Amino acid sequence: MIVMSESARIGKKKFRVVHFGTYSMKEGYPRNSVIEKAIEATGAEVIRCHRDSWGNASSRTRDITSVAAGITRILRLITAWFSLSWEYLTNTPDHALVLVGYPGHLDIFIAKILGRIRSKPVVLDAFLSVYEAVVEDRKLADKHSLKAKLLKLLDRASSGVADVVLMDTQAHIKYYHDVIGVDIKRFVRVFVSAEEKYFNTTNQSFTIDPGKVLFFGSFLPLHGADVIVKAAGILKDHSNIKFTMIGDGPEWQRCRNMAQASGAKISWKREWIDYRELANLISHAGVCLGIFSEGGKAARVIPCKAFNVIATGRPLITADTTASREAFKHGENAFLIPPGNPKKLAEAILTLCNDKALRDRISKGGIATFRDRFSKKALGNNLVGALKHRVAMKIKSRP
Repeated sequence: MIVMSESARIGKKKFRVVHFGTYSMKEGYPRNSVIEKAIEATGAEVIRCHRDSWGNASSRTRDITSVAAGITRILRLITAWFSLSWEYLTNTPDHALVLVGYPGHLDIFIAKILGRIRSKPVVLDAFLSVYEAVVEDRKLADKHSLKAKLLKLLDRASSGVADVVLMDTQAHIKYYHDVIGVDIKRFVRVFVSAEEKYFNTTNQSFTIDPGKVLFFGSFLPLHGADVIVKAAGILKDHSNIKFTMIGDGPEWQRCRNMAQASGAKISWKREWIDYRELANLISHAGVCLGIFSEGGKAARVIPCKAFNVIATGRPLITADTTASREAFKHGENAFLIPPGNPKKLAEAILTLCNDKALRDRISKGGIATFRDRFSKKALGNNLVGALKHRVAMKIKSRP
């Protein structure tokens, strides 16, 4: 009789993942939803063990920066952890691993204890560094402060207890290694991608306005919206070029004031719009814009908006950074320009708006790139393959 080893059985039975934690599944923060659908696209199964205790991004920032809000959040998390622990231990079927959803920098410690009880490896979707987001990007704490040191410790400890850590780019993985001090071998890259249900080419509009330039985002320093406003000022006398900027955030008012001072002609929409409307706006635009801030986090991320644009089949202009070069090649699937340079952005917009052949080439290249590398099927095959390998290696290393 042939006896199959436990590690060999991984490839024979259905791969089942428990998606554990207090993460958000709200529209507009698609990381967790995209990863679930990518895993399921491979034929694997995802079981949610979930309590949403985080809400939107603004509430997360408030909880980090406000003592009172932070205490309230911790009490809610503790309540959720008791509930999740009971559900996981008493009502969750057998599975290959536990995946802690983003944000899970605190959930991972509970998940690790539970994983040990059931002898399951635990994966953390870190997605970003809390220290980087709060201290370096939003500058909500001085880098020498106690708060900054505690946030860096949280990044290091949460990644250290996980068997595998997911990050969105190799540039971000390098940051975690160089700045946070986490072994680079612990990481697996999983791009952000897009919600294909909404962002696709099946409803591609045939009334595209080649002079319509679209930006949408949360007006964080990362996005470099001020660079876009300055470019709009440079192009204010080009009547065929029309800028639309959608969203809200800490940089919105400053950008609006800059536009008024320069005479830049911009249509503003200071509100959240749902995915269906956003996809429709993208499909009508001649050119869509990514991020343009210099250095720091902007050099290490590829924002969700970039994937939304190429999945919808529109040409993308974004900053030429270490991270963007992991996904894009200038003139083939995106138009890359130096970060922080409104003159180069204005030139790129003029070039694309007036060159249909170039727009079409970049659009088709973006569609092909999304299909081959960032679709849920492509993403899932890479992720599940990497996770199966790590699970098998962990089983083999057991005494």
